[in-house]
Amino acid sequence: MKLTYFVVLGAIGTALPAYANQPLYAAGKLANGLTYHIFKIPSAGKRLVTRMNVGVGAADENAGEEGIAHITEHMVFQSSPQNPQGLSNRLIKDGWQMGRHFNALTTYDYTRYMLTPPLGIKQLDETLLIYRQILQPKQFSAADWDKERQVILSEWRQQQSLQNRLSRQQHELMYKGARQGRYAPIGRLEAIEKADMKTAGDFHNRWYGVNNAVLVVMGNVNIDETARLIQKAFGSLQPIKLSERRHEEYEPTLQNGWHIVQVADRDNVENKLSLVFRFKKQPASAYEEHAYQHLLDNFAAFVVNRRIQQSGENVVLKMDTLGRNTGVLVFESETAPNQHGEMLDVLRHLCQEILNTPATNEELAQYRKALHGNLSPQKAGIPDDLDKVTTLSDRTVLRGLPIPDAEIQTIDRSQLYRINAKVVNQRIADWLNAPDKMIQVQAQADEKVNLPAISKLNQTARPSEPVSDGLNEPRFAENQGGRILAERHDAKLNLHYLTLSNGDTVVVMKLPVAGNSLYFKALSNVGYLNRPQQAWQAEILGDVLARSVPQGMSAAGFRQWQQRQGIHWYRFRLDGYHQSTDVQAAKTALQSVLQLYRHHQTAPDFSGWQQAVKREEARFKVEQYAKSGRQRHALNIMQYGRNLQMPSESNAYAGLNEAVFRQQWQTLAAAPTTYYIVSNLPIENVRPWVEQYLADIPRKAMPPTKYPRQSGRQKVQISANDTQGVDVQALSWKKTSPLSPGQYEQIKLLNNIANARLKEELRSKRQSVYGVKFHAEPNERQNRIESRLSFNTSIGQAQTVWQTAQKVLANLPENIGFTEARNLRKLFIEQENTHRRKPELWLERLVKSHQNYGDARYLEEIKAIPQSFSRSQLRETAKLMWSAENEKVLLMTPRP
Repeated sequence: MKLTYFVVLGAIGTALPAYANQPLYAAGKLANGLTYHIFKIPSAGKRLVTRMNVGVGAADENAGEEGIAHITEHMVFQSSPQNPQGLSNRLIKDGWQMGRHFNALTTYDYTRYMLTPPLGIKQLDETLLIYRQILQPKQFSAADWDKERQVILSEWRQQQSLQNRLSRQQHELMYKGARQGRYAPIGRLEAIEKADMKTAGDFHNRWYGVNNAVLVVMGNVNIDETARLIQKAFGSLQPIKLSERRHEEYEPTLQNGWHIVQVADRDNVENKLSLVFRFKKQPASAYEEHAYQHLLDNFAAFVVNRRIQQSGENVVLKMDTLGRNTGVLVFESETAPNQHGEMLDVLRHLCQEILNTPATNEELAQYRKALHGNLSPQKAGIPDDLDKVTTLSDRTVLRGLPIPDAEIQTIDRSQLYRINAKVVNQRIADWLNAPDKMIQVQAQADEKVNLPAISKLNQTARPSEPVSDGLNEPRFAENQGGRILAERHDAKLNLHYLTLSNGDTVVVMKLPVAGNSLYFKALSNVGYLNRPQQAWQAEILGDVLARSVPQGMSAAGFRQWQQRQGIHWYRFRLDGYHQSTDVQAAKTALQSVLQLYRHHQTAPDFSGWQQAVKREEARFKVEQYAKSGRQRHALNIMQYGRNLQMPSESNAYAGLNEAVFRQQWQTLAAAPTTYYIVSNLPIENVRPWVEQYLADIPRKAMPPTKYPRQSGRQKVQISANDTQGVDVQALSWKKTSPLSPGQYEQIKLLNNIANARLKEELRSKRQSVYGVKFHAEPNERQNRIESRLSFNTSIGQAQTVWQTAQKVLANLPENIGFTEARNLRKLFIEQENTHRRKPELWLERLVKSHQNYGDARYLEEIKAIPQSFSRSQLRETAKLMWSAENEKVLLMTPRP
């Protein structure tokens, strides 16, 4: 983490020294003020990635300009003297895909344009000229705005989700008093509807100057030639006089003392509580001081986060900078209904414990050693990886920060030794004793939150009462273990197949790239749809089990135990067709992982059932009127003929008790299970623990869950939308024979093509939709492909837009050409080079292969998959991705 530091180089730029076939970097500044950065990445091949930041955002808007920064971002892609038909339309006609090859975003601080030309470095000159056109003075067309306004209104409507509404309130509370706290970058609805193009043009011409832009070019380019092309494209542009900013307007107004605020929404059923400390940060002029202050923040945050982990509390730490010189530290935690006061006690006590347990120099030495190695000047430089360099540029040069070259690394490293326990403890004390202390409450829609009076919050926090009998270790029941009845070894793939005495199967993969990590998955093909009438109850059961901890332990104590064992995360999930347990841990934790899994299967704790029922009952009440609940209800009816995820009436919750959940679990837990273990452990280290903890779990034969979807076509309209638009949700499924591994991979990439086609037609040509999402996914155990399409549009265009989308999906197979097939094949090969280094992907493919074929052929056929990306095979696979015969369409229109 580094603060602002920038070196202005010569008019054409100079490159850092490097050897042949090594990455190169050059930075420069033209006479007219354009700053540019060039990264030569030898391994990039023909690929080219470019970025341009314009130093203006929504926070710079004045009265009467609300939303204009974002509108300007859209309008620069419309018609101009160079492109009378529109820049966006011209790019699409030339083979560029919106979202993939050209995109943009507006924040409070900057507007970013992202061009990744389809033909790569062959289009470098063209790409630079596009950026030039974006910067040139503009007079936007009212006719263009009449069409593009519909796109922005669609984007605005999509942002009116529950989560976005809550996030917006939180943002306003954090930035209250600052320009960033006024409204979202997209602006308010009234401002979008009333916006005029003279205001947008004036805003563009006041801020879009060549001297207010930063350009980044990344690829296997020639440094000198690229610098020459930049000079040629931008050198004749004249700088503009930029408006002066009053920096104090960009800082939030801080308060003295405790203050309580509530984030509320009628649709909310989640409960959270946050302690927020805001404080002023002292700016520094020299880079050495910047480096020191930022490293000191890192050390202090490391200690605070370590204390949270040691406590075992389920608390998330967040640290950020608001504006330029205001810091914020947040302790955030979920809580149960009506328990915000108790959680406040937990967080206050945690903060007090952090102050009472100061950092030691010995503790900091471990962190310093890790940073010392990472900041080695010998390790400085540009990675020969285009994706990594793209990420690097996003968080450094595009933010005005320096590339971590040897000089910067040396400076940073030298500051490490100025930091000791005294200054770290003082920094933590400054944070937690900051005058501005905000308690941020998020509660259910109709809940009354009881918190102590402000006057009592200045008293020292007392330790919370223990909520368990103090167990530090789970009480695992002793068991006799079982036996491995049969074992088969696939030497080619380094797989061992173990058949257990209870009928379960274990697939063990020795994978060197897993290193010191262990990946475990337990999967049974019996889910809550096994008994459709009790499906809604089983969903609650799944929530209870996902949150349960071994009896006698507190949640905090259990998390501490997991940390000691090296269990990074442990997740149980119950869905309609499966039960799954996914674990990632240190490979030394195999015994603990299997022991814990066995305990969850044979002796789970159901003590949380009452809280889970309360949560679902509250959700039931909200979903009777909330848009999300009515949508879920309608889609359930269309897919299954009934709402499987909700009871018919609220008094059904009163009949639930612990015995009901225990009985359901006894049935579900008896389902035969397949285990997948991927690690670098030899099989000799795996067998004993498998026999001990997995082979004697009681199982009995039962058929996998099969629940049919409703066939036929159906269209339903409900008046439930909170905005003046129409949400379209379309579902489709198609019965298939088992797919080949190649078809699985084809469907993943064909989803990209389908989305591009839909965006081109609905977003670019018709300008009636902002975001369109399409996704087709195989359901291997049900032998079908399930697809989903969603978008938002205006009331008057809904029917026409839906019919257009139908045509796009129907014509998708025939519109796949040789060039597209070649590009998809190339993309698969590029992705596969990265995928081979990801153990979690090997696990995913191993599971899919066994679920679909009962063997590991997926892994064997990976090398041959690129040959399946022929035009004819892609067309055949594309025919499976949408079925008009089983098409369900939900239109959600505005409420009366």
